[in-house]
Amino acid sequence: MTKIIKSVLLYCLLAFVSTACNVTKKVRDGDTAYALKQYAVAIDFLEKEYMEVNSRADKGRKAYYLARSKDFLQQHDEAIIWYEKALKNEFPAMGLATMAAAYKRNEQYSDALRIFEQAYRQDRKPEYLREIDICKKALSSLDDTGLYNLSAFPVNTKYAEYSPVFYGEDYLVFTSDRNNSTGRDTYNWTGNAFSDLYVVDLKGRQINNFDAMLNSSANEGTACFSQDLNEIFFTRCESTETRDQYCKIYYSQKPNGFWMEPEALMFFGDDTNFAHPCLIENDSVLVFAASPKNGDGTYDLYYSERVEGGWNEPELMPTTINSSGNEKFPTAYGDTLYFSSDHLTGYGGYDIFKTYLRADGRWTSPTNLGLPLNSGSDDFGLIIDSYSTKHPSIEWQGYFSSSRNMGTSDDIFFVTKSIDTQQEEEPTIVIEKDNFRLYLSIRVVERRYADEDPNGQLIGKEPLTKVELSLGSSDKRENLMTDNTGRMIKELVAGGSYTLVASKNNYLSREMILDLPMIADLERDTTINVEVALDKIYYNKEIILDNIYYDYDQSDIRLDAQPTLDSLYGILAINPSLRIELSSHTDCRGEAEYNLILSQKRAASAVSYLVDKGIVADRLRSKGYGKSLLLDNCKCSDCTAEQHQKNRRTTFKVVKK
Repeated sequence: MTKIIKSVLLYCLLAFVSTACNVTKKVRDGDTAYALKQYAVAIDFLEKEYMEVNSRADKGRKAYYLARSKDFLQQHDEAIIWYEKALKNEFPAMGLATMAAAYKRNEQYSDALRIFEQAYRQDRKPEYLREIDICKKALSSLDDTGLYNLSAFPVNTKYAEYSPVFYGEDYLVFTSDRNNSTGRDTYNWTGNAFSDLYVVDLKGRQINNFDAMLNSSANEGTACFSQDLNEIFFTRCESTETRDQYCKIYYSQKPNGFWMEPEALMFFGDDTNFAHPCLIENDSVLVFAASPKNGDGTYDLYYSERVEGGWNEPELMPTTINSSGNEKFPTAYGDTLYFSSDHLTGYGGYDIFKTYLRADGRWTSPTNLGLPLNSGSDDFGLIIDSYSTKHPSIEWQGYFSSSRNMGTSDDIFFVTKSIDTQQEEEPTIVIEKDNFRLYLSIRVVERRYADEDPNGQLIGKEPLTKVELSLGSSDKRENLMTDNTGRMIKELVAGGSYTLVASKNNYLSREMILDLPMIADLERDTTINVEVALDKIYYNKEIILDNIYYDYDQSDIRLDAQPTLDSLYGILAINPSLRIELSSHTDCRGEAEYNLILSQKRAASAVSYLVDKGIVADRLRSKGYGKSLLLDNCKCSDCTAEQHQKNRRTTFKVVKK
């Protein structure tokens, strides 16, 4: 599974994830409050300041900040009024697409459709065509409740209640910022209390603070439990004396009926925001959302596998799931993974999608669960009830969270999905698949390593701007470029194979083969999301080639070394101006002069392998170092076989002409 499964923040209220959310600094104007993400405070200032300023530029800025603040607090209907004022005053950050998206979040799909069509006439961006289709589909099915039946859950108040999770058969644990939360401070983002975990008895509806050991004066929320209910993973956001507020995933156990002091899972270091843990695969895999400091500001889904004594380094979920937007709130039921995205084809805000692992080990393309489960607002955190006895006409029932109540806060909803009894009786509907569109969304990032050492730990990624892209098929090739966010989106013809090459000065170019689905395989408008990770060129920096080892006293290239050399060949082939030195090292055994000769033979063998595959010889040089640069300085007579193998290595470094 390891090889298979391998948001600028939108709502801190939802995600508890905001880089350096300042909760104590006093402000005296709306612009400062907005910059500090104190949106509840900003609104009070900005509404007064808008009336006092005279210039169009100032009015446009104040109106835009007001609109954004109200959007962050989910007051979408009021936000539209201020977006319109910002557009009227020609504020640079406002545009037709921003206005259309605001209408879409408010489920004013007719207005959104009209403005997206206007935006497309002005700027032929393919994503506008996708939005036009979404609005048309929403208008055709907005009043159709379909197979879903929704009802508000009785725990809802004027405060936020969201992200429920089952705690056994009779209880739900959820997140809320109601007034009786732990601590007395006000969270200036929302104007409410800091959030806690709460538990509700599903039979008696009695609500209690979940556990004093887990809740603190910081923000807690979005929990998940192991199947035996003796482990909990949840999000906590807090500041320390040495750093600003970041959100981490905390873990606790209940060995003797009482929860232990929770500890943070230290993935990626202190400057990454984490949220929304979810256990899958019989509690052996932890899926969560994260936004690394050196990333592009959006949230992706990652996973980590349980190992003895903890968890291994997280890996990104595949690009079939992660888009160039935000993916959050993963939950699971059986072999199905649910999550929310604000970029995959949806009806506004965050929509709930589902995917599952196919027999061939690949995740299916995410499916939108549709209206009215999804809406123009944020919809997230779906959980399926496996405990209760369902009516024969019910396919499944459960709970989810939504901000669709427009103007108060997030609420929890109970949902049932009926079995489609008419499915077999209805005539086959012929879908005009020729009308479906296929988009390619490319995100180019730079891999960042600890201490700027390419042999070190990967600590994050950050977007690469102005990267040259060459996209070619069998009959044509097109030159493109990423924008200032490291992205490029383009509509393509379904079917066929494309070759993508990403290039930037002082970076190693990379080539990818993209096999696109046929038009007959599309079930809807589809976006293929591709992430291309480039590495900086480190001149004269030795890079270890993993899995190139030699048998004792031998210089022949072993079969298990060929895939790594084949990968190096691919790098050299796509970077024709690159010149490298291949170096070889022996272990500590044997005479120094003999080892020097042996290592030179080994390096020469690697060079010969690459020349035989077609690399011009004068781009390569070989160098043997014998045992002069051991990686593991164990006492030679006491070294293990593994330590000797570690020292018998081949490396390369890029050399300047």
